Amino acid sequence: MAGAAPRRTGTSLSREAARRTREARASRRPPRHRKAAGGQPLLALQSIQHKVADMATEFYAARSMTYAALAALDKGGEVRTEAFMYKLFVAESAFRILDQAVQIQGKEGLTQGNEVECLFRKIRMFRVLTGTSEIQKNGIAKGLAFLG
Repeated sequence: MAGAAPRRTGTSLSREAARRTREARASRRPPRHRKAAGGQPLLALQSIQHKVADMATEFYAARSMTYAALAALDKGGEVRTEAFMYKLFVAESAFRILDQAVQIQGKEGLTQGNEVECLFRKIRMFRVLTGTSEIQKNGIAKGLAFLG
């Protein structure tokens, strides 16, 4: 039973990362009133559409990875290495998605009180509190038997 508690903690932390990624995805849309050069709305620009498409794709991959690991956990499988993998991928994906949201919104995305700015700060803190990327990679390497 002692082994079950860390799994649940890791699972709840990963669920939190997935929730924050969903929040980022929902708030990644630039304000429609902002205009780009030429008077077009930002979402009319193909480069912005491509960024949003990349963000949605990365979100889908992170969510799918999380669901796959949770399904394996529900079946009673050993998911220690997979937990490190999805914690790494979800945290880094969420950060990249929010970084793109900040880029799209420009200085508004860094204005204190802006939802994207708040999520950006929170996900950065989350990445540190759940273990740095290097710690996650150490766990993956150990699980893959590189370290014995």
